[in-house]
Amino acid sequence: MKTTENISLAGYAFTIESDAYSELEAYLTDIHEAFATDTSAEEITADIEARIAELLKEKYIPGMAVSLEMINEIKKRIGDPKMLAADEPEVSETPSDDKEARKQHNSLKNRHLYRNLEEKVLGGVCAGLGSYFGIDRVLFRILFLLFFFIGFLGIDDGPYFGFAILAYICLWIAMPAARTAEQKREMKGKPTNLDSYRSKDFDFGTEVRDAAQSPAGRTIKRAGGVFLGILLFIIGMGGMLGCAFIPSVEHIIGYGIADEIADFGPLDAEEMFIADLLTGNSTLWIMIMVITGLMFIWFIYNGIMLLFDLKAPSWRPGLILFIAWVISIFVIIAYILKMTAEAFPSFIINHI
Repeated sequence: MKTTENISLAGYAFTIESDAYSELEAYLTDIHEAFATDTSAEEITADIEARIAELLKEKYIPGMAVSLEMINEIKKRIGDPKMLAADEPEVSETPSDDKEARKQHNSLKNRHLYRNLEEKVLGGVCAGLGSYFGIDRVLFRILFLLFFFIGFLGIDDGPYFGFAILAYICLWIAMPAARTAEQKREMKGKPTNLDSYRSKDFDFGTEVRDAAQSPAGRTIKRAGGVFLGILLFIIGMGGMLGCAFIPSVEHIIGYGIADEIADFGPLDAEEMFIADLLTGNSTLWIMIMVITGLMFIWFIYNGIMLLFDLKAPSWRPGLILFIAWVISIFVIIAYILKMTAEAFPSFIINHI
């Protein structure tokens, strides 16, 4: 029976066998010593520990202990600490201008092109380009905006602002997102393993969620909510005002039927039934007013919720309005069927 230890690595909890724990502790000690003289030693070692934790999570099964074999496999994937340290740019004794040029050259050579999600506004494309080229990301955003507005003004045959949008979308799809600690270090030209593990699959659902949570995504969502809220509110209020004229529809229909009788003579039985139903039945028009009113109240309610970005209370008034509207439709259908059955019993028997 092997003894185990409970450890926390980069915020993840693991149960690990004692011999594996000793091996991991020795490996982390070697990593700290290898980067001890580096000015970013704390950041580098923290990223390597996060990478080890990620690799452990891939193989770790809750209830089982991390074995020595798993630690040795991870060591092979991460690499020798001395080799990792050797990958970092060396400080030479050349003049300052030459050192700066060599530093930029080595840094660009080691960098990988990723979308920078930590500094994104929408998809992280401009922030990723800025990280890769070592240029302020704001400049790339200004360039995209300039191309957009220049295209919007149009040259010769029309606006071409779609080209800037299309270019951004293509870069969004082509550039993988820097999600893991390893990818974030590769983006900055500081890889922390020798196998360069990364996930480059473009997942549409993940990208949509990320875009919706970005500052630009939240702004677009809010603007869309305000626009839709105003539209629903205007439709609702207009509909409620229109409901006031529903009772007069009965009289308008009555005048129309009277004119038809004057022009074409008496109505037959079915036409007379419809005329009586529409002109001499206040109950039907009250039901129509209720159905119409519920629908437009629902419009007003949802318009206010979207306009002021409110959260629905626990008793869900919007859902209650919708259910009441559906019930009122079934009630008016049942009422019309009842009136028809009373006027034409044989008609209902033959059609049901």
